[in-house]
Amino acid sequence: MTRRPRDPTAPQIRAENIYQTLRNRICTNRIPPDTLLREEVLAAEFNVSRSPIRKVLAKLEHEGLVEVRHGVGTHVTQIDADALVDIYRARMSIAAATGPYFVTPLTAAHADMVDTYRDRFRALKPGDANGFADVNLQFYRDLTGLIANTCMREVHRNLFYGTSRMWLMKLPELDWADTIAKVCDELDEITRAIRRSDPVALGYAMRNGIAFNLSQFQLAREFGEPE
Repeated sequence: MTRRPRDPTAPQIRAENIYQTLRNRICTNRIPPDTLLREEVLAAEFNVSRSPIRKVLAKLEHEGLVEVRHGVGTHVTQIDADALVDIYRARMSIAAATGPYFVTPLTAAHADMVDTYRDRFRALKPGDANGFADVNLQFYRDLTGLIANTCMREVHRNLFYGTSRMWLMKLPELDWADTIAKVCDELDEITRAIRRSDPVALGYAMRNGIAFNLSQFQLAREFGEPE
């Protein structure tokens, strides 16, 4: 019996898949802040040894999504509202400077992709925070996929992952119909920039969308704080 040659990249691919799965769960609040992540439980779930789990947790720790508490274990990080405001502002500045880094040319297919996500947001049932989280995460990955520069693309994504949880936690406090309408307006602005093949305008459209997210977060924070 002839054995298939072992794929030396398989462990890396498996670890990357585990990393993306856990990161998505954290960023969509399916694993809420302060949750204890047990290596043995995760290893059993993904049918791997603890070694790749440790590497994944180390990567998530580097991104600020988990923290190691000595003698306690690895927990999903709490959300610092003031720090998140700083991240949002940094994201706005970076988005506005992204124009030169987009793929060229921007095409009708790229615009159609954004329109598809707009329709997916509109199709969500009122109050479906999990559905919103999934569409939002997928949309941002595809949108930042239009950034040709790898370093710039990863900066965008890492900062986005750092803020996505607070946005989703505050979503139930906001008017659903108004929020969806404004998200769709944001996507329409992005689509117009792409159809004009104007990368500078696309960067500013992204910046405006981040500014809207920040304003919604601050609004929910203001009305959510006790008197």
